[in-house]
Amino acid sequence: MAEIFLKVLLIMAVFIAFAVPGFALKKLKMIGEGGTVTLSNLLLYVCQPALAIKAFCVFFEEDWNTIQSVGIINLLKNSGLTLCISALAIILIFALCKIIFIKSKNKSAANVYSFVAVFSNCGFFGIPFVEMFTDGNPIAVMYIMVFNIVFNVMIWTLGIYLITGDVKQIRLKKLICNPTIIAMAIALLLFFVPQINIFMMDEVAELAILPKYLSYMTAPLSMIIVGIRLAETSPRTLFLKKGVYLAGGLRMIIAPFLTLLISLPFRGLLGDGAGAFSEYVYLAPIIAMAMSPAAAVVAMAETFDGDRETATAAFITNTLFSLVTIPLVMTAIMAIL
Repeated sequence: MAEIFLKVLLIMAVFIAFAVPGFALKKLKMIGEGGTVTLSNLLLYVCQPALAIKAFCVFFEEDWNTIQSVGIINLLKNSGLTLCISALAIILIFALCKIIFIKSKNKSAANVYSFVAVFSNCGFFGIPFVEMFTDGNPIAVMYIMVFNIVFNVMIWTLGIYLITGDVKQIRLKKLICNPTIIAMAIALLLFFVPQINIFMMDEVAELAILPKYLSYMTAPLSMIIVGIRLAETSPRTLFLKKGVYLAGGLRMIIAPFLTLLISLPFRGLLGDGAGAFSEYVYLAPIIAMAMSPAAAVVAMAETFDGDRETATAAFITNTLFSLVTIPLVMTAIMAIL
């Protein structure tokens, strides 16, 4: 267990290092107003879709052989189990938040706290974490991408409702036209019909460089933005909102252990022929739910006129705390498993 703790701790140290340039450049006034928005748009509309393409369409020959050894039927079955675990975990955390925050006098702040507790930074933070944690295991990355499919559907429906408190604000067009959803649909098509996957064709192998390099930017950009927002926010604003700590506890401690409990009945459905690395069918959602709050909480609070100050404080404070909670929670979960 000490080895797992050390590995996770080193991964978190890398993430901290990524945040330093953003913090320093902002303090030195080398990043002006609007810089964060520009980087966030680049991350959301370019890097994350590229990450989906890379996860399902770009493989080394050894990785592709590993995937083929699992078999398409097993991958479909296993992905279905991951999808069910992921959806149930998000829905149950949402239900728990409704119970906890139902009597809150500040409804807009309570909505933000619920959003923080329900939605993790599973894309910008979780996927790079799994890549590092598993030394780039393609099957583990695929299962956490399945979690991201559920996440993206939920955040553009349930997430909008949580921020606005109004079901009418949910738009099917925004969900369908989301770049990440479109990229995932294309990626799944190319994965299940490899004959048309241009990123795996030797004749045009150079094309694979595009999604690979763009996806590699995800973790650094995400943490650079955290560093910038940390430099912009006063300590008083960050640490004096009590609800931030409750939301963070739900997000980074209760959520992963609840997901672990949810996964128990599904583990029996895997069977002996589930294929290599089948433990990530349930471990990928657990890891995703152990991550810090989704960066989207700040963007959505700004877009839909939510509580921007609470969203920023909850996101930054709990991202900082996650540097401690993730190693501890992951070590405890791996000990249980």
